[in-house]
Amino acid sequence: MAYDGVTLYHLIEEFKTLLIGGRIRKIYQPEIDEIRLLVNLGNQKHHVLLSANASNPRAYMTEKIKENPSAPPSFCMVLRKYILNGTIVDITQHETDRVMEISISSKNDFNETVVRKLLVEIMGRNSNIILVDESMKILDSMKKVGSTSSRYRQILPGRDYIYPPENNRHGFFNIETEKFNALLANYGEATVEKFFIQAFLGISPNIGKEVAFRSGIDPNYRVADLSKKQKQFLWEGFIQVITEIEQQAEPVIIYLGRKIVDFSTVDLHYLRTDHRSESYPSISEMLEAYYFKRDKALRFKTRSANLRQQLDILVKKNIKKLDNLHQDMDASHKSEKFKLYGDLITANIYAIEKGQEIATLINYYDPDCQTIDIPLKVNRTPAQNAQHYYKKYNKSKIALKHLVGYILETEEKVYYLESLVNSLDQSTELAELDEIRHEFLHSEFNKKALSKEDKKKQTPSKPLHFISSEGFHIFVGKNNYQNDLISTKMGKSEDCWLHVKDTPGSHVLIVAGGRFITEKTLLEAGNLAAWYSKSRGSSNVPVDYLEFKYLKKPNKAKPGMVIFTNQNTMYVTPTLDGVEAMEAIIQSI
Repeated sequence: MAYDGVTLYHLIEEFKTLLIGGRIRKIYQPEIDEIRLLVNLGNQKHHVLLSANASNPRAYMTEKIKENPSAPPSFCMVLRKYILNGTIVDITQHETDRVMEISISSKNDFNETVVRKLLVEIMGRNSNIILVDESMKILDSMKKVGSTSSRYRQILPGRDYIYPPENNRHGFFNIETEKFNALLANYGEATVEKFFIQAFLGISPNIGKEVAFRSGIDPNYRVADLSKKQKQFLWEGFIQVITEIEQQAEPVIIYLGRKIVDFSTVDLHYLRTDHRSESYPSISEMLEAYYFKRDKALRFKTRSANLRQQLDILVKKNIKKLDNLHQDMDASHKSEKFKLYGDLITANIYAIEKGQEIATLINYYDPDCQTIDIPLKVNRTPAQNAQHYYKKYNKSKIALKHLVGYILETEEKVYYLESLVNSLDQSTELAELDEIRHEFLHSEFNKKALSKEDKKKQTPSKPLHFISSEGFHIFVGKNNYQNDLISTKMGKSEDCWLHVKDTPGSHVLIVAGGRFITEKTLLEAGNLAAWYSKSRGSSNVPVDYLEFKYLKKPNKAKPGMVIFTNQNTMYVTPTLDGVEAMEAIIQSI
């Protein structure tokens, strides 16, 4: 979700309570596009994060402190010069737009009290943090904008500050019925959802959809096609939502299943059916949780990109090698004809003369005794031609023996590499990524020398932990180290172990706990095994299950590799609903 004017309105209300009257004691710039203010108010200390990041611009109070650079950037030094030890006297929002103004009272060079403003523009790639003096002249900004980038609005020291263009949009508070209807008339070609975005400052698509939902109108319906009654319903839905915005904030993070998809400070009725929400006591706590999870996912994707690329290349390389070996195997299986040629030439050696290109001979091994044409080398005697074919036959037989071993070895490599790829697909934590990288670096596929850091033993991460509908604890490994933990240390003889048949995937363990494991729990665990495997998108996936006592890890086996006996097989079609229906324990063993 875009950090819209509604979220900013609620955040400013929260800031007013906690920050007005507070003194700015410290200013840091840990990132090139991020400022941190330490504000003291009485006995309370608040860390205020202000970010102009192009992807995630935001503002809120934070508990997570980043390491600061050894030398502060120039913008940080300017802020320290003008507002350090200043007192926050007011925090406002420009109209209902995504511009926050923090008014700070401090002393100038003549020891006179002046009020400067720190302006935080939360506007996607155009986000900025700007310091202006009492006459709204720019003292400095995080991002400089010259005339080559914008003719309308330059952001440079010494220039007059100009607010971002409003494009004839209006604040969403204090709108009268007549004004609302006039705006509807002006935006007749827009959809209902787009109307609210284009006509009002700070309204995001979510709010547009919510107003339409409460009005009983399709958000994709064209404004010009609305009846008079529908326009009245739309007005009433709009007033209802705006009234709720004014009255209180309801900070929630919204999930689709277990996937975080959005945040909101308004109760979004239109998402209630398919989504669930997690409430937070404050706007800042909600925003910090949301951006922390989002940043973590982004960092995981960025840090795993190189390893994923290496694995993809190795998988493709070994699959191609496997295809070539199978082609060689097919060619070797055809080697029996060479022996046949040798036998027939030997049987007819006195009927063949040197210099013949082809010998047409009766095939005594054919029930119909049909003739067969055998190519000959003209510079060789019949005996030499027979010997030539025998050598080709023997060579193919020897190659066939070696090919079987090469194919098995390459199949094992492909399986192992695909298990690492599957581990990357299942993992979400940086600690899990470090384990996968550590495993790869210590495998036969890494040709680079290990650094001291690489040689360090990894602190094991935790497997997924679920509780079945009947109260059984079920553990699911997300990488090979977790799989080894589940398959060598966590189970007891009477527990049940599961794994997708002949396909890379997670090791799954049902802890019996002295109880009989029912068919229902077995099917739930089978769904987990299939979902957390390469066969996630398939139907009727075969899943092996067995008592833990029949499971064994051979000496010197690769991580995640085990052997087992006495297994049974069930067939499941993995579904996300089946996974999400089970209670998940965040902290595992």
